Amino acid sequence: MDKTLELNNKRVLLIDDQKPFQVMLKGSLLNLGAKEVQVKSTGEAGIAAYVKNPHDILLVDYNLGSGKNGRQVLEELQVRGLMKPHTLFFIITGDNSRPMVLSALELQPDDYLMKPFSHRVLRSRLTRAYKRRMWLKDVFQALTSHNYEACIKACEKHIATNSRYSNYCRKLQIELYNKTGQLHEAEKAIKELLEDNSHSWVFLKLAETRLLQNSPEEALNIINHILKRMPHAIEAQDLKTECYLQQQQLEEALNSARDAITMAPFSIDRQTRLAHIARENGDFDLAKQAMNNVLQIARKSVFRNAEHLCNYLRSILDAAENSDTPQQISKYQTEATMELQRARYDEHLLHADISFEDLESILLSRIDSFNGRLREAQHRLNEVVGDDLANNREIDRNLLPDVIAVLLDVGEYEKANMLAGQQAEKVKLDSYTLKILKSRMAAAQKQQDEFFKIHRKGAEAYQAGIYQQALNDFRQSMELAPLNSGAALNFIQAAVRYTEENPKATNTNSLKKECEQCFKVLEGLQLSDSHTQRYEQLLEETEELGLR
Repeated sequence: MDKTLELNNKRVLLIDDQKPFQVMLKGSLLNLGAKEVQVKSTGEAGIAAYVKNPHDILLVDYNLGSGKNGRQVLEELQVRGLMKPHTLFFIITGDNSRPMVLSALELQPDDYLMKPFSHRVLRSRLTRAYKRRMWLKDVFQALTSHNYEACIKACEKHIATNSRYSNYCRKLQIELYNKTGQLHEAEKAIKELLEDNSHSWVFLKLAETRLLQNSPEEALNIINHILKRMPHAIEAQDLKTECYLQQQQLEEALNSARDAITMAPFSIDRQTRLAHIARENGDFDLAKQAMNNVLQIARKSVFRNAEHLCNYLRSILDAAENSDTPQQISKYQTEATMELQRARYDEHLLHADISFEDLESILLSRIDSFNGRLREAQHRLNEVVGDDLANNREIDRNLLPDVIAVLLDVGEYEKANMLAGQQAEKVKLDSYTLKILKSRMAAAQKQQDEFFKIHRKGAEAYQAGIYQQALNDFRQSMELAPLNSGAALNFIQAAVRYTEENPKATNTNSLKKECEQCFKVLEGLQLSDSHTQRYEQLLEETEELGLR
C-alpha cells in the first residue's frame, strides 16, 4: 500500500491567532498541494469548524489568546469523541518551556512543531505522521471507538509482521492489557521484550504492571532507575506518587506529587491528586491552592462546570475549619466570600442548573454555622432547601454536601443522615468532595450518637408516661443539638402531657419559657406534613395550658 502523503486531496484546518503566521503557513500548505486550507483564530471557532466538516489535518497553535489553547482543543475533541481516526493533529508553538511542552505532549498529538520551522520540516513531519496513521489505520480505528480488545488484536497483527511500528504497537498493547485488567498478559508481553529490549518505556510498563499487581516496592525501584536516566519522565513521576500512596507513605507521596506538578501542571487529574494528598497530610492550604488550579484549568476546557467552582469554595471553607487561629479562620472565610462575589458572573454558573443565589446562601450558611450563628445558618438553609427537605425531594448535587454540613452543625442529624443515605445510593460525588463529606460526618459522629442515645431515652420515657423524665432527656438532647426540630417538638409535647397530669405544678413558668424557646426553633421552618400537624396541634394545646 502506498503510504506517501499527497496533500492534493487533503483538507487542512489551521488554528492560530497571529495573522502573519496564518498567511505564511497557509501559503506553505497550498504550495505543498493542499486541496483546501481553512483558517480560524480561536480554539472555539476551530472546534466548531471541525465538527461541521472534519478535516484531514489540524495544525493548532498552543497559545490562542484568551480562549481555549491548543491543548484544550485536542482535549475537547478527544473527550467528546469528535476526533476522526484518520485526522492528524499537530500542536505548534514558539514556547519551548518544559512544563508547557510536557503538558501538551501527554495528550499524545501526532506531532509537535516548534516555531519557526521550514517548508521542508513541515512536509517531512506531516509525511511521517501520515505514514504512521495510514499504516496503523486499523489500530487507530479501534482505539478511537474504545474497542480495546479489537485494538489489542490489531496491534498483535502488526507485531507479528515486525513492521516499523511494531514497538509502538507493543507499548500500546501492554497499556491496554493493564487498562483492561489483563495483568498476566501484560507481564508476559513485557518479559518477551526484556529479553532483547532495554528501552525505558519497557521498564516503565513493567513498573505500571507491578503497581497494578500490588507490588509498589518493586515498582518504585524500577521507577527510580528510570527517573535517574530520564528525570523529566512525567508518567514515571505519576507512577512514583501512586507507589507511595499504595504504601501509605503520605509525606513522600506529597513530595512526588509536587514534583509532578512542577513538570506538567496543566492537568486536572494531577492537580486533584495533589489536593487529595495535601489534605491527607494536613496541608489544607496547599489542597485549596490545587483546587483553585483545577478551577482555572477547567475554566475554558471541555471539563468546565459548576462542580469545580463549588469544590474550590468548599476547599477554602475546609481550610478555615481546620485552621488553628482566629486570624487564619477569618482570612479563609473572607477569601470564600470574595470568591463568591467573583463567581456572581462566573461562566461556570451561567449555563448551570444551580443558581448563584442558592450557592451563595448555602455557603454563607456554612460560615454562619461554623461561627456559632446557628439560627442565621438555619434560616438561610431553610430559604433555599427547606421545602425540599420537608417533602423529601432530592437536593441539587452541587449543594448537597454543604447542605449536609450545615444540618450537622445545627444538629438536624436525622435530615443529614437521610441526605447522606440518598447521596450514597443515587448521587455520585467527585472523590475530593466525598472525602470532605466523610470527614465531616465522622467528626460529628460522637455527638450525634450521644444525641440519639439521650433522645431515644426521652422517647421511651414519654411512651411509658414518665413525662418528667422525658422532659429531662429531651432537654439534654437539645443541649447537644439546640436547633433539632424533632427534639423541639418532642419537648413541647412532653411539656403538654406533664402539665396536663400536674396542673398545679410549680415549674409552669420555667416550662413556658422553654416551650417558647422551642417554638422559636420551629418558627419559619418548612416542616413535613406530619410535623406540621403536630406543630399546629401543639400551638393550640400550649395556649390552652398557659405554656405559650
